Amino acid sequence: MNKAPLFFVRPGLAVAGLLLLSVSASAMELDVALDLALERDAGLSDLKSQRLAVEQQALADAALPDPELFLGAEGIPVNDPFGSDMMTMYMVGVRQQWPAGQTRRLVAERGQSESHVLESRSSARRLEIQREVRLAWLEWVAAVRVSEIAEQGLAALDEMLELATSRFRAGTDRQRDVDQARLEHALQAGRILDQITRVEEAASNLARWTGTWPESGSQIELPRWSAPGNSAELRDRLSRHPAIEAETRGLETGRIEVELARQSYRPMWMVEAGYGHQRGSDPMGGRMSDKLFGMVSMSLPLFTGNRQDRRLAAAEAEADARIHQRHYRLQEWEGNLRRQLAALANQQRRLQLLEETILPQSERTLESTLQAYRSDRASFDELVRARLAELDQRISIIETRLAWLQARAELAWLIAEEKP
Repeated sequence: MNKAPLFFVRPGLAVAGLLLLSVSASAMELDVALDLALERDAGLSDLKSQRLAVEQQALADAALPDPELFLGAEGIPVNDPFGSDMMTMYMVGVRQQWPAGQTRRLVAERGQSESHVLESRSSARRLEIQREVRLAWLEWVAAVRVSEIAEQGLAALDEMLELATSRFRAGTDRQRDVDQARLEHALQAGRILDQITRVEEAASNLARWTGTWPESGSQIELPRWSAPGNSAELRDRLSRHPAIEAETRGLETGRIEVELARQSYRPMWMVEAGYGHQRGSDPMGGRMSDKLFGMVSMSLPLFTGNRQDRRLAAAEAEADARIHQRHYRLQEWEGNLRRQLAALANQQRRLQLLEETILPQSERTLESTLQAYRSDRASFDELVRARLAELDQRISIIETRLAWLQARAELAWLIAEEKP
């Protein structure tokens, strides 16, 4: 535990040290976490396999059905099944079916459309991983920084305890002040334990994505990301998000499904051709000639009320549902966009107030209270309150910056931004 004297500080120096950003180091560490998460994510592999399966299935479904071989016999005498007469004929042939209308072409187009949907979902999954890793990484870094501030606060309370003890021995302080200093020291030690738990939970969440337990270091700091553009530009980028693009491409899939349902009103065709062998003799005693035969058959979609009409209605309803789902998703994301922009503005104002007004004032109050306490013009209670208030403001700056960065990470996901 760090026991370095931190009670006497110039205003702003402690915070400057805590918030000094090592951009290259933090960006490198975050980039490493992102690369590890993208490499090991099973969801991306799943979508890639699904896309391959859809493409292969589309090629198979668009092909003609396999031809059928048939064997048969007709005109077999009942009284002599193994014999034959002039009417007996043994046949061998093949038949081929053709799906109705443009079914094969539409099935192939549907497969391509579904493949494009999965491609967009894969891009959306990549952005989702980046968002989750950024949020986990930010939470971990903030937890580490807050834990360090808590340890520095414990070191400062150590000094306060020593100061109260020495003044008590000199007869200028009360036993109650020493007891209070010990209590505050113990309470701060409990806060450190809570922060250690937070750090471990954040590290565990980050390791869930990266597969590697992160190691903290003094060079890891919260990054400084750029502010977003204007709201009109952001809304335009929102509509081009891969997740929204997947919904848009799904509309094309719905249209193809409707066209496929319409093909069921057209007939399916089947062609048969074969060879017939006759073993019997004709009435003149000569050998019966073998035969060639062919046949064309078609389905008759005459009664469409309970089949074709229902399927078409279902396909049209599904296509309408896809349209409404896309509109709902856009409305939901536009609301989220406005919420994140408001959070960014509010947290930025709060951070400015903390850094420019509240923290400097709390540091000045701490110094003046310490001087007043040493000259017996302030109580030990006032000194403790000033010390804890200054500590709380330093932590508040970290938490506020974390909230701003979390909102910025959410915004980067919404507008499909690779790097904020």
